[in-house]
Amino acid sequence: MLVQELLTGQRDIAPAPSVLHLRDYQTPRAQAIAAAHQAGAPGFALVSPTGSGKTMTVLAGLNAIRAQVHTVLVVTKLGAVPAWRRAITSYGVGQRWVVINPERLWRLFLHRQHNLGSLPAERASALAAASGLPRVLFDAVVVDESQVLATPESVRSRLVYRLTHPQDGSTPPFFVPASATPFSTVQETSYAADLIAFAAGVEPPAERTGTGYAQWVENLRPGSRAATDDGGVKRIRELLYRHGVGSTATQEELGLPTQAREIHWIELSAQDQEMYDGAWAQFIRAHGLRKLRELRPGRADRGSEALRSVQKASLLKVPHVARHVADLVQGGHQVVVPAWFLDTVDALAADIARELRARGLPDHVAVITGEQPGLREPRRIAFQLGQALVCVTNAVEALNFQAGERDVDGAGTTATTAPRITVFADVLCGGKLSLQAEGRTQRDGQEAPSHYLVVRDTKEQLWLASAFWALAGTQELVHSSTDAAALEELAYLLDDGAGQATSTGASV
Repeated sequence: MLVQELLTGQRDIAPAPSVLHLRDYQTPRAQAIAAAHQAGAPGFALVSPTGSGKTMTVLAGLNAIRAQVHTVLVVTKLGAVPAWRRAITSYGVGQRWVVINPERLWRLFLHRQHNLGSLPAERASALAAASGLPRVLFDAVVVDESQVLATPESVRSRLVYRLTHPQDGSTPPFFVPASATPFSTVQETSYAADLIAFAAGVEPPAERTGTGYAQWVENLRPGSRAATDDGGVKRIRELLYRHGVGSTATQEELGLPTQAREIHWIELSAQDQEMYDGAWAQFIRAHGLRKLRELRPGRADRGSEALRSVQKASLLKVPHVARHVADLVQGGHQVVVPAWFLDTVDALAADIARELRARGLPDHVAVITGEQPGLREPRRIAFQLGQALVCVTNAVEALNFQAGERDVDGAGTTATTAPRITVFADVLCGGKLSLQAEGRTQRDGQEAPSHYLVVRDTKEQLWLASAFWALAGTQELVHSSTDAAALEELAYLLDDGAGQATSTGASV
């Protein structure tokens, strides 16, 4: 029995079975998860656009094989834990479930030489990743937002690997990675290597990092069930999505609205323009235009002088962003504003409230950051119920902001139907982060355009272009060529001199 003291500090979920009601496009994907298990596959990669209901699809797929799969572990980001627990409780899948965030995975391990519970969490995680022994062997392991495993050397990746590859000869659990943005490069697919190997009819790679893994992918040539085309991206796509170990679909294929994006140009004074462009030039000299990597708050990059310079310069945009947001609110929209830096979040919230107040509009602005996790859900609910018409946040995953969301507060209340727009205040958000941020408002069939606010004729344009190139690569790997082409068009626009576009916006 899975008990509170053993695992997460909370009682595990054991609801009574009930009926899951799926959308038409979810049913075949749930059936494919069950079919993969019945066929002896090591797992199933569920790749689907943000907001398309991956949680319910996974629940239905595993419920269909509940006679063989009795215990399920869900690894998800802390902010998504309550949503997963609500979904499992509400829809009553007939298994024993544990839902845990990656930072607490070490609690699932024992260690021969150390009492992990007596150590700081960071030290306990490192020891568990290096030589821990799983305390419970699960029948299935689900990793939500599986892009968190894209770096195989990370502690969380090694912890999940230990859970899914037991050292005592036990049967490995059925592995279900789920994400809208699982990979940006072929190298990042290594956490799905067992699925790829099964599809190709070959042994999994001995190495899952560096040149060893790259060479293994390169060797996936025709023969057996291996892919028949050239290029690592195409081979990975072929094997994952056409041989019963994964599923991917574009928004169009699911009947969901295409993500609309617009570039809006900001005009600064000559003095501010010089300062802003100088900060970006310094940043690019220090870090380069890294098309396939992302900076994230909390990483070592955060301490660089170049990044601090961009942080200060970002405040120059704040009054312009505030006016743009107020225009949208005045037009009947509710607006989500993802921003990078905490100082920028605070400044934006203050300036937006001031601009709204000056126009006689409701001036309550919800602020959601990682600094106060206990306020995250109440503030999200306040936005969804229209008590705040604007939300400024540096959280780009595990939040729902779509119009008409059902059961916003767990009491059956429905969100407002006011159209949503996402306004990107900072463009220092490359790679998959932008797609995740866009997906906070464009969910569950609701359309929500994204506005990228960029200072005209600055190095910021080059950075955003590189971010769009990276996003295009991500979309190619999930077989979303139409969106990849749209992102490439925006990147070309920026690279070719976006200053020639109209000031009201260039859209794709």
